[in-house]
Amino acid sequence: MATTLAPPPTGVRRLLYRSAVMLALIYLLGLAIRLSNLDGVFTDFGIFPISTDSFYHLRRIHFAVAHGLQVPDVDHYVNFPDGARVNWPFGFDWLYAFVAQATYTLFQGSGRPDEGWTTAVACWLTPLLGAFTPCLGYAIATRLGGVWAGVTAGLILAWLPSLWVVCAVGYVDHHVFESLCTGLYLWAVVREHPANRHGVVAGSALAIGLLCATILPLLVGLHALVTLGGSLLYRSEPAARQAHLRVSLWAWLTLLIWLAPFVATRMAEPHGVNPALMTAWLAGWLAAGATLIALGWTTAGKDNSQSWHRQSGWFLAWAGLGVGVLPRLWPGEVWHFVQYGVQHIGAADPWLATIFESQPLLQSSFADTTNNYTGFLWLLPLAWVAVAREAWPKSRPDAVPHWMIWGVSLLTTGLALLQLKFSGLFAVPFAVVIALALVRLPDWLARWSQHQTRRWAILPAVLFAGMLAPTVNFTIGAPTYLVSPTGAFVDAEPTLRWLATHTPATSPRGDAPHDYAVLCDWTPGHWVIGVAGRPTVASPLGHTQPLRMGIRDGAAMLVLPPEASFQLMEARRVRYVLITPLSPKATAHNAAWDPATGTSTPWEDWNERMKASLYARLVADEGIPRGDAALTQLRLVCESDFETDYPLFKQPHAAAKVFERVPGALITGQTTPGARVQISTRIRTYFQREFDYLDEVVADAEGRFARRVPYAQQKSPLTTLAAVAPYRIVTPEGVFAAVATEADITQGRTLQLTQVTEETAGD
Repeated sequence: MATTLAPPPTGVRRLLYRSAVMLALIYLLGLAIRLSNLDGVFTDFGIFPISTDSFYHLRRIHFAVAHGLQVPDVDHYVNFPDGARVNWPFGFDWLYAFVAQATYTLFQGSGRPDEGWTTAVACWLTPLLGAFTPCLGYAIATRLGGVWAGVTAGLILAWLPSLWVVCAVGYVDHHVFESLCTGLYLWAVVREHPANRHGVVAGSALAIGLLCATILPLLVGLHALVTLGGSLLYRSEPAARQAHLRVSLWAWLTLLIWLAPFVATRMAEPHGVNPALMTAWLAGWLAAGATLIALGWTTAGKDNSQSWHRQSGWFLAWAGLGVGVLPRLWPGEVWHFVQYGVQHIGAADPWLATIFESQPLLQSSFADTTNNYTGFLWLLPLAWVAVAREAWPKSRPDAVPHWMIWGVSLLTTGLALLQLKFSGLFAVPFAVVIALALVRLPDWLARWSQHQTRRWAILPAVLFAGMLAPTVNFTIGAPTYLVSPTGAFVDAEPTLRWLATHTPATSPRGDAPHDYAVLCDWTPGHWVIGVAGRPTVASPLGHTQPLRMGIRDGAAMLVLPPEASFQLMEARRVRYVLITPLSPKATAHNAAWDPATGTSTPWEDWNERMKASLYARLVADEGIPRGDAALTQLRLVCESDFETDYPLFKQPHAAAKVFERVPGALITGQTTPGARVQISTRIRTYFQREFDYLDEVVADAEGRFARRVPYAQQKSPLTTLAAVAPYRIVTPEGVFAAVATEADITQGRTLQLTQVTEETAGD
């Protein structure tokens, strides 16, 4: 009997079964969603990356472009003046700098791109890379559950806000590689019959992840679990078990070969290899040795000379890598990183625990969590049960890929429940498991009801639309914003630009004798570095002790009284102080951090302490001395032309203020011993706002008095404020006047006093 061939698919089905077309459509949809804030990044008045870390990544990228693709591993722009090893993986910044240079050479010819070109390329590169993640989800789910499962997973990943916001245009941060490398790794290993080339792809995904993202050392542990789990699942199938171990070994060796030059030669990090790379390499080397032993056991007793030669070759490669790299590892740093990693996963560090990305996934409200992760998040336990039931009756080799994605989803969800930053690992397995469960729903319903009907096929579509609707609505309704949705950057940006154009330039590396720091709260620290181009004491980096010391000292300078604060400023070479709204309690908490214990001592009276702090004096009192000698060498040089609310203060104040430490001109004189001498003038800002400068000093036992004053009676390119009247010095002997030039203020000169007549005094 002749076999009747099924007619070729037509219409929508024909489109669905063309993988290349579906991948292209999913990619374009994912890219379009990731461009939703395009108008907030590329504006008529500049290019504005998103978030805070993007600005520090751009510092490293710009530096690499200007210095032959060398990414600074020790940076004096953070924790100034000592600097610190940042320990961010260099691969992300190197890749973005390379693409910026390559595209400039391609389109503009020889030379180096300017910062505008580099920033534009970096802002575009993230969504162009991030849009591939939904495609990987489509490919994995299609292989495991068919084309409809692939489409479901791809659409979930395209719309998932927790994923696309870190892959959006303008988000110049390494988080884009977390989901991308995880997806690529799962595409390579979650398959029924992986080949050696898939092991190479998996190892490359591990290596790229380690070189580009901070949390992806976890992929090394994940691969170890996949290797062990697959070996156990294939224990009754020796041939499949050997193939699985062989592919895993290829992945381990690929990872080791990728990383060996960077770990062994210090070619990318001359001041010391990132401990994450050292630890990951050592873990990979040990895991490769264990995998090699397990593979040897599976072939033991078999007369197979070809297999023996292959085993010998792998052993020599493994041993050779160990001989070449192990002596270059620093055991102390490896052990320290292991301890740090365990604490980091549990957010044991009290400072890290305050950061948004370190909060548990379920910390937000039900509505926010649903918007960010779709309604499917609440059905995930049911999806795990469904996938497990689907895999259970299958023959063991057929079930292994399903058990792998099930286990990976379970593990990564647990990590995401601990901290939001692990959502990059969670996204792809989450979407695939949901898709596998959803497409099998009609069959389960039919078996449960013992009634087959086409109506069951409608339910997955309705459920999909209902669970995805809040997320789609949330994404479409997302507002356009500059850098920060809170508006904090918009408030500070004019002042940051003022710092960039009105303050003396610092050296590119921040290690020159004339360099100085801008003191600010740690939150806008990267904005100061990226926009103003000036070093800071405190920044959002706090994962090593030197960086935490910067945060501690920066907070202490703000919460201590002026005199104690100035002593720290002198040690840290602080020249400018940027005042913006901050959390007083959190700042007091950071100031009390003890490096010996790694904890902050409680300040029960933090509210009272803040009232006497330098921060309070600068916010509410404009830094006017009123008898405080420390403040006589600090002047307001810039302020925003609009006000905002500050925690702890009843009245609104300028959204941002900049104060400068200056030597100050010296007013000296002779009067009655113990007499109080009053000094005053009137200060006018660039925005025509005026306030009184008031100070007093007590003459010593011999009647001498001396006091510094910080304002000049002339405008200067370095300040937008000036005294509009001579200094008025009131003593028991009479009233005197003094006029200071900008040179007098900056060079600490002594001013000439002139007697003020009664007529002049009356005026």
